[in-house]
Amino acid sequence: MKKFLLPGLAVIGALIALLVVFWSHRPKPVAPIPYPAPHSPYPSAIYGAGIIEASTKNIAIGVPFILPITRIDVVEGDCVKMGDPLFQLDTRALEAQRQVALSQLNAAIVNCENLQLQFSYYERLTNKSAVSEQVYSQAYYAMREAQEQVKVAQATLAQVETDIERATVRAPVDGEILQVNMHLGEVYPTVSYDYTQPYVNLESALMLMGTVTPLQMRIDVDEEDAWRYRKGSPATAFVRGNANIHFPMEFVLVEPYIIPKISLTGEAIERIDTRVLQLLYRFDKCDLPVYAGQLLDVYIEAPPYEAK
Repeated sequence: MKKFLLPGLAVIGALIALLVVFWSHRPKPVAPIPYPAPHSPYPSAIYGAGIIEASTKNIAIGVPFILPITRIDVVEGDCVKMGDPLFQLDTRALEAQRQVALSQLNAAIVNCENLQLQFSYYERLTNKSAVSEQVYSQAYYAMREAQEQVKVAQATLAQVETDIERATVRAPVDGEILQVNMHLGEVYPTVSYDYTQPYVNLESALMLMGTVTPLQMRIDVDEEDAWRYRKGSPATAFVRGNANIHFPMEFVLVEPYIIPKISLTGEAIERIDTRVLQLLYRFDKCDLPVYAGQLLDVYIEAPPYEAK
């Protein structure tokens, strides 16, 4: 028995090793794909990455003055009409300036009336030689200067009142509030936005709004495919994660200036130095589960590529 024990254990070990190897090499079942990848609905097409935006383009609302926020009238999702108040700045300093301007206007009016009265004495003289020409001219031009000072004071008061009106920031168009990034009591600087790169600075906007009926798709077509695009070609957008949700779009315009690519899709083959042609298409949201700022896959009908 001792003579056969070690060979027997070796055979058993080898069988176990073979079973383990056989079991580990069994093909694993492929997990079902819940939503298949999108496929072009056209026989020949070019691909573009599209970002949804408002049909008025996304409007970044800023502040006209560097003053604290005292009131915020809207929240995300509110629908507003043109001219509706969005938020209010602190106007106490402007109100004080208005009181100063009003006092200056009253003083200018009193001075003007006084000089007009003095000049009227010279005007009523029957004998004009009773007063020298120099004195007469000085009185006349002093009155004219006082009249102009009244106009300056009126313009200063109107400017301050305009600033007070501008301190209540209002909606420039009918639309929906997309983002509110401000808080009561905070002071924000006035910011200039680079609209040649429409997705860079909008993240820092104090408030973002736009008309969302209909929505608009900004499509980036790589420059190597731009020559294949035909103006007005039909396009279909597919929702990422569920290609069963797709919809056609209506052509709006082509922005005929190719810019550096800003919106990256994350594909491994994507070059960050690519320049793109931007196309604008429009669609009605209706019950579609899509939102402004969302990235979608877009196929645009194009003539087939013919190598020469």
